[in-house]
Amino acid sequence: MTTINVVDAPCGYGKTSWAIQYMNSMPNETHKFIYVTPFLEEVERVLSAVTNRQFFDPMARDGSTKLDDLHNILREGKDICTTHALFQMANHQTRELLSVNKYTLILDEVINVIEQIRLRKDDLKLLINANAVSIVKRENGLNYVNWNECLESDTKYNDIKNMAFTGNLMYGDKSALIWNFPCEIFLLFENVFILTYLFGGQIQRAYYDLHRVKYIYLSVKVVESIYELVPYDKRVVYDKELLRERIIIHDGNLNDIGEKRNSFSKAWFQKPSNKDSITKLRNNARNYLMNICKATGDEVMWTTIKGDKVKGDKGKIMIKVTPKGYANSFVPMTSRATNQYKDRTYLAYLVNRYMNPIVKDFFEQNNVVINEETWALSELVQWLWRSGIRDDKKISVYIPSKRMRELFVKFLNSEVYEEAPENAITNQPPSDWHL
Repeated sequence: MTTINVVDAPCGYGKTSWAIQYMNSMPNETHKFIYVTPFLEEVERVLSAVTNRQFFDPMARDGSTKLDDLHNILREGKDICTTHALFQMANHQTRELLSVNKYTLILDEVINVIEQIRLRKDDLKLLINANAVSIVKRENGLNYVNWNECLESDTKYNDIKNMAFTGNLMYGDKSALIWNFPCEIFLLFENVFILTYLFGGQIQRAYYDLHRVKYIYLSVKVVESIYELVPYDKRVVYDKELLRERIIIHDGNLNDIGEKRNSFSKAWFQKPSNKDSITKLRNNARNYLMNICKATGDEVMWTTIKGDKVKGDKGKIMIKVTPKGYANSFVPMTSRATNQYKDRTYLAYLVNRYMNPIVKDFFEQNNVVINEETWALSELVQWLWRSGIRDDKKISVYIPSKRMRELFVKFLNSEVYEEAPENAITNQPPSDWHL
């Protein structure tokens, strides 16, 4: 069975540089790669940096979709570089093509592997009573949703039907339906490498534990300009002292607004009684960026929850929180694996991250522990590292949520979040014996 290689190392340690070196150094006769990254800009970076093999980026052409083109390239056994969005569309045909080709997967940052399917309160009860679906416990002990109707049926529940037919729909207590990226896809690769940081707090770690998939924990170091993967037990420990010198966290009275544990959570923003507090948060952020930092828009990145869309890519909550003069400095709170904002040195993190409670409950129902504090910290760190800190520049940051600020301060002053998960293999080399 395939063992997942998790390369867990801080931003700037050379994870992507190692991957490019790896793909350049392996013979075309023994290795075929699929490199998956969140953004098209990173696809272009890999296409230009890997010179000893030709990568293909699936495109929609001649009436066919990107997924169709992906399948055509897989049939030809060519190297592929694509985005998370396309990889997540993998279906039964993708699985068949992967099963006959010995590919190595390099996944730049974790992908969305679990997602709640939102239904109205009585929809699932209606489908069960109509014998349209049934709940089936598989050999792995997990509950899946089977669709019992014929393929020709056409209803408003077509999305549920399609997910059930492809084996991607799982069932949780309290009538929760959970879309699950088919785990067997990862097991069809010769080798899998995931490049990330703080994997222990991420949902994909819980997903592998749920499916009882083994993962080797690794780090990366540089020896005479050569990048090497090393067992996590032998990693180079992150120099937090140097990091602390480069990060100035606002410690003034602008933080008073975020004392409560749930301040700036999604539920807090949606509460009508917090209307005046939202206005104060917006003004505090502007005061910090404009008057304290004296920052221009192109030096700033800030974020919050978008909320329901109302105009283009803007959401209700985002519009209410936007600091005057900095509308164009917004960077989504889920941003990862991009260098686009590395010139930004003044930051405002106007959100308090909590997991979807349905997803958290789903894991706990299946005896998988997930630490919400570690998850929240990992989300914050990923966002902060889009800024100039990744190029060793000094940054100034406003984190008005007391909870999020304290998590970050604890991260800067300890190694607790870098501890490997309980199920990780930390003393072995990578699974590819060529390394």
